[in-house]
Amino acid sequence: MFKMAEDLPLPKLAWDPSSESYSKNPHRKRVRLSSPPISSDPVIFSSDDDPSADNYHSQERRKKRFRGPWYRQRPASDEGSQDTHEHEKKGKRKLERQFDSGVFMGSDGTDMDEFMEEIEPGPASLPLRQSRITQTEKAAPTPEELAQGQIQRCLEDGNESIDLSYISLKVNLSKLTRCTRSRGLTTLSNATIRPLATFTRVPPVTEGVFTRLEPKLKIFLASNQLTTLPGELFNLDRLVALSLRGNQLRELPPSIGKLSNLKELNLSQNGLRYLPYEILELFSDTSRLNSLHLHPNLFHEPQFPHSEEDVKEEEKVVYRIGLGNRARQSPRRGAICAVSPDQRRRSWHTQWKITYQARTEVRFLDINGTLVKGPTFPVNTLDSNSSHNKIAVADVNDYPEPPTSRDRLSRAPSLLEGALAACAKSPQLPFIADFLPEHSPSSLHELLVKAAEKKESGGSKCTICARGFIIPRTEWIEWWEIAKVLETNSTASAASPLRQMENERDVLEKMVPLMRRGCSWMCVPEKLNVAGD
Repeated sequence: MFKMAEDLPLPKLAWDPSSESYSKNPHRKRVRLSSPPISSDPVIFSSDDDPSADNYHSQERRKKRFRGPWYRQRPASDEGSQDTHEHEKKGKRKLERQFDSGVFMGSDGTDMDEFMEEIEPGPASLPLRQSRITQTEKAAPTPEELAQGQIQRCLEDGNESIDLSYISLKVNLSKLTRCTRSRGLTTLSNATIRPLATFTRVPPVTEGVFTRLEPKLKIFLASNQLTTLPGELFNLDRLVALSLRGNQLRELPPSIGKLSNLKELNLSQNGLRYLPYEILELFSDTSRLNSLHLHPNLFHEPQFPHSEEDVKEEEKVVYRIGLGNRARQSPRRGAICAVSPDQRRRSWHTQWKITYQARTEVRFLDINGTLVKGPTFPVNTLDSNSSHNKIAVADVNDYPEPPTSRDRLSRAPSLLEGALAACAKSPQLPFIADFLPEHSPSSLHELLVKAAEKKESGGSKCTICARGFIIPRTEWIEWWEIAKVLETNSTASAASPLRQMENERDVLEKMVPLMRRGCSWMCVPEKLNVAGD
């Protein structure tokens, strides 16, 4: 029914003249095996694009239109003189590199040297390698980096004495003198001191003898410019000697009371106005403190109320060299007559006499640390005038009363205190101030700085309820008599062991001011007990 549009043509049959008919299988011509078969298509080379190349064809041979090699060709219609001249040149071929072809013709030793001589260095030449002499030198190490290196050497050698006071510059063997200079330490981080917690003592080589390998560290930081101390320094429970003489310390961290194995402590020649109340732990019956140097310093002195009896007593004071103590014979009014309840609950070491003397009125502070009620303490400056260091002593019957407030008194921390305590636990504490808005009060920045300082120094605890805090809410100064008991007459004395006598200055030096702080307005000192009651 359907007819294809175009029918495929049938193959044509070959005509056979012998049979005068069309044959399907025509006779094929025999081909000799020696001759290769004729290709149906002419051979085509990749050089057909080049006009100098002749296409190969088996049936026809055409005349060349170009002469010469493929990389340097010229028309074949040139005069014969040119061919003759070319044959003359063929006697000695000059080898050279053709830059357009990318093929180097000739030996490497002959033409390369000539080619490199022809190239002249231009402005775009490669830069030469700098010598080691012209390289920038390393920056000089900081004093703290030098201290870290010495601590590392002491750890490797097992040296228990770590002297960070001076640097030895030159030793003159002929005169037996040593040239030294101060290290100039201004800061000392926790990372520098922390490796000393893993200090291991090198055992002595003794056959058949067992020795205890408990290290006895001695750290000397004298004659530097330190203003603060790291908290890791007071975590070294094997520290037996600590020298902080000749620095610029204004306050010691309360964590100094954790050095229970300390035997020698030197705090002289600083700008200390008071010591932390926790330092009394070094004089307990389990402590080992044997040597203590506190003076000279700018300690606050107590100013007792004057009376007629005091004036008459001052006129009767007589000092005679070599006859012992001729200081005040009767107790000061309102001072020695009072006994602190904390003194009765403590037990002191037998070689120290620790006695409560007096205290100031209590200062009450708000949540930002601003004074609300109480006396004003002198500013902590380098003024050595003793009149600026005196603070009035509170009456023996004084009982601190907090300022009137609408809120009910409680020991619970404020919301700001809780926020600062949470920030102190974060490792990003030094960078939190950068995230505060621009319109935030400046007091927040100062409080964050205080929180960072508290964290670096080991923190603070309330001296009444032992709760940690960052911003104190109450503070007051107590004077305690701290004197070494002499073995000759079994009496306490603040004088030098060589002199073994006291003068008026020795009596004042025995009065050591201790700062006490509380975490709430309810953390105040208890009522004093008058002697004889």
